[in-house]
Amino acid sequence: MRRRLIGATLTIVGALILLFEPVRPTGYCPTDVECSNNKFSATSWWGLINYPPRWDRLFVPMFIIGVALVVTGIVVMVKRSRSGRSPLVG
Repeated sequence: MRRRLIGATLTIVGALILLFEPVRPTGYCPTDVECSNNKFSATSWWGLINYPPRWDRLFVPMFIIGVALVVTGIVVMVKRSRSGRSPLVG
């Protein structure tokens, strides 16, 4: 039971990271003075989060971490115990 709870938590956290990662910049920032304006920022997939300027660089690291957490969570939930019991049986 504990293994499935940890696996589900990892999967949910990974999915949230994938949903809320900064995916597209909202404008071009030629100088640092213009970057202080909030309109030159990044947004999440659904536009729910407006990230500060230049945070769109975090897309790749957040994508890798999110996918790793989702895969790890699924593996932990499905992994058989050493006793040979099915993970679906309590």
